[in-house]
Amino acid sequence: MDKTKYKISELAEAASVTVRTIRYYVSKGLLTPPKEDGMYSYYSEINLKELKLIKAYQEKYLPLDVIREKLLKGEMDVDVDSKVDKHINDTEFLYRKVLVVPGIELSVREDVLDKDKVETLVNYIKKIINNI
Repeated sequence: MDKTKYKISELAEAASVTVRTIRYYVSKGLLTPPKEDGMYSYYSEINLKELKLIKAYQEKYLPLDVIREKLLKGEMDVDVDSKVDKHINDTEFLYRKVLVVPGIELSVREDVLDKDKVETLVNYIKKIINNI
């Protein structure tokens, strides 16, 4: 569907979302508001691209506030997948969970501390807990 103007129902159908979702995204600043044309409001191809980008980011489990920031910065691209994958690669790290004592775990990003430093930290935390 290559149109320049969409009614909200047409945009919803083109993007495979609900009208309610579009209204919600507009209210949360995720989607550019529609243009007014007399008594009617119309959405554009840009809105359709925004919706497709939002959906692609959501498929990669990005929270809506992160998606909104990316859209506000103008991070829209035809190659949505590479843009989303780059963000994930830039922000996701491998974490290791270490049991300190039952009920308390330490989550350590693997590129920050080596195994010996983590062990030293765990022992230090255990001493603090024992003194409480």
